[in-house]
Amino acid sequence: MCSGLGGWRHDPSHPLHGLADLHGAEAMSEYQLYHGDCLEQLRLMPDNSVDSIVTDPPYGLSFMGKKWDHDVPAVEVWAECLRVLKPGGHLLAFASTRTQHRMAVRIEDAGFEIRDMIAWVYGSGFPKSMDVSKAIDKAAGAEREVVGRKTGRAATPITDMRGGNYASNPSARIDTSAITAPATDAAAHWEGWGTALKPALEPITVARKPLIGTVSKNVLVYGTGGTEHRRMSCRDRDRIHSLTRKKRGLSETTRRNDRWGEWEDFRPARRA
Repeated sequence: MCSGLGGWRHDPSHPLHGLADLHGAEAMSEYQLYHGDCLEQLRLMPDNSVDSIVTDPPYGLSFMGKKWDHDVPAVEVWAECLRVLKPGGHLLAFASTRTQHRMAVRIEDAGFEIRDMIAWVYGSGFPKSMDVSKAIDKAAGAEREVVGRKTGRAATPITDMRGGNYASNPSARIDTSAITAPATDAAAHWEGWGTALKPALEPITVARKPLIGTVSKNVLVYGTGGTEHRRMSCRDRDRIHSLTRKKRGLSETTRRNDRWGEWEDFRPARRA
């Protein structure tokens, strides 16, 4: 569980070097990472000392049987988040579509105001779905014939629900590239049926610590309570795309296809 900490000033006397009362403090010029159990680290932080928290915690899906993902964070974790946040400070918590309601309820039970939800939409999700046709053949003890292999991204072994392959151990990756044919009549009848939708969205709960007084008073005293609404210009978008190209080692003739979320080569049309 990660927290975005803004505005810390250095204080060697504090257990977490540089964390102190932030009211009126200058913005920090460097970032510090603390490795450990999030609940233990949060308990070392002073009250009302964090501007905002952005976290991607366990979703409670027991993904691939992992124990750490057996449940969403408990209320006591969110209560500590509430304590360290300044009044009016915002919390953004990623979740899955299946368990977002449980996470939002626990965040609210800790004392937060649920303000909204942001949707992270992507197209690379791996469906954690049972193939009904394959299940019928398996139950019948029938072996399916491999008739082909998927190509491109679909042929890449995956290890997470977003379709990624981040596992350091290659044996932990799942090969889903085989294309098989039904071995029984019943399996052929149920070909193309599954039990779950392809993941393509992750909800992000937007919550806020209750204000002290009015919004204007809270903003002036603590610097928190509102959200900046600035429209991105075409120039800003082009600058972000240019930086992304450089980071990925792409040429200036490579642009992002916003419809498909992929990078493609293009050549600007020459003027006559």
